[in-house]
Parts: sequence; C-alpha cells; structure tokens
Amino acid sequence: MNEIALPAFHVTTTSTCTVKLDHRLGQDLRLYRQHYKQAYGAEVTEADLIRELARRFIELDHQFQSFKSRETLARKGRKLGAPNGGKTADASGVSPPAVNSGGK
Repeated sequence: MNEIALPAFHVTTTSTCTVKLDHRLGQDLRLYRQHYKQAYGAEVTEADLIRELARRFIELDHQFQSFKSRETLARKGRKLGAPNGGKTADASGVSPPAVNSGGK
C-alpha cells in the first residue's frame, strides 16, 4: 500500500468508554459546557467535551509524542523485517546488538 501525505480519512475507528467523574469534575464539565456555549454560541455534549480535552492533552504532551514516534518507527521496522526486530537505539544512543541469524 502506498503512503501519501494525506492520511486515509475514509476509514474511522471509534471506541466507547464509560468515565466515572467525581462530583467536582462533573460540575466543572457542566460549567465548561456553559462557558463553551457562551464563547461560541453552540452546545456540546459532555462526551464531545471530554473527547476534545483528551485529544488536545495528548497532542500537547511532548514526551508522549516522542514516545509515540519511537513506537511507530519500531512497529514499521518490525513490519518491514528490519534487523533486531525493528529495535532502535535507546535514549543513550546505543543500538541493541545485532541478532545472529545462524552464521559463524
């Protein structure tokens, strides 16, 4: 399959999760929905609000984005049959030893 700059957007995957909120967080979400409506004139559901908050939090977490990049590269390496199972250098810059495939 060819990879292009524009990711496939015709395929969507959805997940459902149930979240238990303590009283204070529940109140804050209700207030934030009011705040959003006041700012944009549009109502959003709690689910929409939680989804967007989680998406933005993850997007702005630079350490997670670095981890995600390393994991994606490692996964691609494993799919392509890269040496060492796609393992890359660790944080110290040291690559794992090569896997001996049976030669002397």
